[in-house]
Amino acid sequence: MKVTIVLGTRPQIIKSAPVYHAFAAAGFDCDIVNTGQHYDYEMNREFFKELDLPDPSSDLNVGGGTPNEQVSAIIRGLGSQFADGKPVLALVPGDTNSALAGGIACSKAGVPLAHLESGCRSNDFRMAEEVNRRVLDHISQALLCPTPGCVRNVREEKVLASSVTNVGDTMYDSLLKFIPSLEMMDAASKYGLDDGGYAFMTLHRAETVDDRATLRSVIEGVGALGIPVAFGVHPRTRERLKSFGVSPGPNFTLLEPLPYVETLSLAGRSKFVITDSGGLQKEAYWLGRPVLLTRDDTEWGEIVEAGAAFLVGTEGRRIAQGYGKLNKVRPAAFRAAKRIFGSGNASANVVKAVSKFLARAGKAPS
Repeated sequence: MKVTIVLGTRPQIIKSAPVYHAFAAAGFDCDIVNTGQHYDYEMNREFFKELDLPDPSSDLNVGGGTPNEQVSAIIRGLGSQFADGKPVLALVPGDTNSALAGGIACSKAGVPLAHLESGCRSNDFRMAEEVNRRVLDHISQALLCPTPGCVRNVREEKVLASSVTNVGDTMYDSLLKFIPSLEMMDAASKYGLDDGGYAFMTLHRAETVDDRATLRSVIEGVGALGIPVAFGVHPRTRERLKSFGVSPGPNFTLLEPLPYVETLSLAGRSKFVITDSGGLQKEAYWLGRPVLLTRDDTEWGEIVEAGAAFLVGTEGRRIAQGYGKLNKVRPAAFRAAKRIFGSGNASANVVKAVSKFLARAGKAPS
């Protein structure tokens, strides 16, 4: 009963780690294919160690190419691997190039596909992730949705999957596992920051960082807030800052790619979080920190509806307006987390949903 997880980026590793351990505990032969989409060691293999994952069964090493080159290399690599032996099911988490290519490779090889984080929608087709996740839902046989809203999305779109299940969010499982470590860690002091007196920021999406004017607008808008900013700089963003000649001001502390627990510690001890990330906006919410989203839309609208996040776009004026709303965020905004994202047992629910799907397909005992 071999199940293959295809991943290649930091968020995918985080959301897949508890799933791998749940499959292994249930007696499945689970292996991991690492595409290498995040090719910096700190952002890829270091997370395997931190999250107690085994070495991948194969590394496709596709990092550094264009999106088309990455997708084609993953399809070829997985195609060759499947020719030597197919798993009973492959699981792809999220909405990256790795997930899309993994899904296409499975479709062409006749490998049943489960999409983890199915049904997320931002309705912004400028985002490659929005296109990827929609395609994946339509070529997957088992849809593993993280929220009730995601289930509604695929139902309303009449996606023809064999199985649609609200399993909860496996990233929440990972975060809960590390709560004891967070209570003992003070990453703020490590970087010379005052507990609760700074903003923690990340930026990495192409729509934000690949345009000089947009990136400059965000950096200047955040700088104008006058609050110390711990800026976890993604390698892509660091390259753009340099090539565009954009220099964050003296209130920014620029940080290299951080380990998972340090990222959570900095977010949890901050006054608030600024990000364009899908994963970090959830992590901040679970840690009880409000978020300014430098986007015009989000796939996690439930957090905005709860009153814990604000869509501020990339203009300085809107960033300042969002900052002014932070004092209106109430503790009640964070109490809906379990109702929205589950109770921290999403990974066990994934194994149950996949087992039922395989049983119906005649590939596993019921």
